[in-house]
Amino acid sequence: MRTRRSDPDGRASTFTQLKRRDQFVECAIDAIVELGYARTSVAEVARRAGVSKGVVTYHFAARDDLIHAVIADVLGSMTEFIEPRLLAADPAQFPERFVAPYITVWVDYYRAHARELVALVRIYNSFRDEAGRPSRQFDVRADEIVKVAQVLELGQARGGLGKFDTRVMAALMKAALDDLLTQYADDPELDLEAYGAELVALFERATRPDPEASPALAHCQEER
Repeated sequence: MRTRRSDPDGRASTFTQLKRRDQFVECAIDAIVELGYARTSVAEVARRAGVSKGVVTYHFAARDDLIHAVIADVLGSMTEFIEPRLLAADPAQFPERFVAPYITVWVDYYRAHARELVALVRIYNSFRDEAGRPSRQFDVRADEIVKVAQVLELGQARGGLGKFDTRVMAALMKAALDDLLTQYADDPELDLEAYGAELVALFERATRPDPEASPALAHCQEER
């Protein structure tokens, strides 16, 4: 996990304090995976870390603060893993090829961070704010859909992708990946590679240009 540079309230922390906080986040993830969200308490995290409950509450005043830290840490690891790999696929230059690397990089992340993702799914399913909704930290999902839609729009503008509602397609791609994550959290033996390959094939068929809409392709078919 990443070492943080400051506490949630913005105070600078020493390296030792940061490492201690990371330890508590790791212990919280382990507890959520092994015991479930409801049974993960500050006392349980303290027990796993081999410290008193007061040491944990020095860094996290309440259980909710610890849960928010877990969410932030896992979401941060997603960004660190996924963004450079998608940039390497050069979606600005090759938007028509975006579907395969987008889906594949998420599947690769699931495989590499299974434990953290199980904890994140359980938090998402159970953790609610005063209004009864999931943490606003999960709103990054909507931002991702917008970015994917923009790449698909670029692919359409250059003629490399077919006609479809890019927002709907981006949302469907993300929903399929989210469902895969839920299934994987319930069944760690799920064949991620095979499932991911099916998703790539499905969405590449759904986004490819209609041959009838392309004069060049239509001419080739006529010659056959």
